[in-house]
Amino acid sequence: MAFIQLNYPSGALQQNTDVSIILPDPPGSAHVSPGRAYQTLYLLHGTYGDHSDWWRKTALERYAQEACLAVVMPSCGNAFYQDMVHGPKYKTFLLEELPAYLRSILPLSPRREDNFIAGLSMGGYGAMHLALSKPGQYAAAASLSGVMSFSRLARQPQADQPWPIQAIVGSISPVAIDRSQRNVVVQARSLKNRGIPLPALFLSVGTEDFTLKDNRDGVGRLRRLGVKVTYEEHPGAHTWAYWDTHIQRVLAWLPLRGDLVEI
Repeated sequence: MAFIQLNYPSGALQQNTDVSIILPDPPGSAHVSPGRAYQTLYLLHGTYGDHSDWWRKTALERYAQEACLAVVMPSCGNAFYQDMVHGPKYKTFLLEELPAYLRSILPLSPRREDNFIAGLSMGGYGAMHLALSKPGQYAAAASLSGVMSFSRLARQPQADQPWPIQAIVGSISPVAIDRSQRNVVVQARSLKNRGIPLPALFLSVGTEDFTLKDNRDGVGRLRRLGVKVTYEEHPGAHTWAYWDTHIQRVLAWLPLRGDLVEI
């Protein structure tokens, strides 16, 4: 198995950035032959996190090897994976720059059916938001302990939170955030109305998690729109014990080949 810690100058972020990548050993081979590539999971961190969280705090390397799945873990600050009004363009970085750059240097499949995105907490929201922003890029998105919108955070005093809301969205109000394409339910409704196929969606949350009500409400709204959602609740809280267990559920749910794919 290869574990890559990549640092490169990002144009979208206007700074050097760190990305951790897991490349499993191909079944029965020590190398990747031409014309073959990995299915890929982009895996997002939560608030206060970075590119190292998932591989330091879970057994992700073992899970990725068993699934023959490349995993890409970027660092994206506390900006809810948005193009900030005043700051880095994290959304552009993740949807455009990073995948193109990595495919130019690594054997990662470019096909929609081979690309997935998931995350925890802030990254759970980010995974769904990004997948619905560019539904032709990801076959599936999974959220662990995420939410549908970050509008409620805009109602809190800025000094009491790590998210620079005004830098992220400018002067837009919480109500306007909730009615915009930053809200996952609004995104899903827009795609449904235009007849655009949505990625498969998976949401999981602990029954002792503070995001439980948000998840129940959001899943209900998605299902009333006719969006197919795989939704699970299990005992647990907003902890790495929950996320380590249930990233395994995500991998079992994804349409993985267990091998390299032909491209």
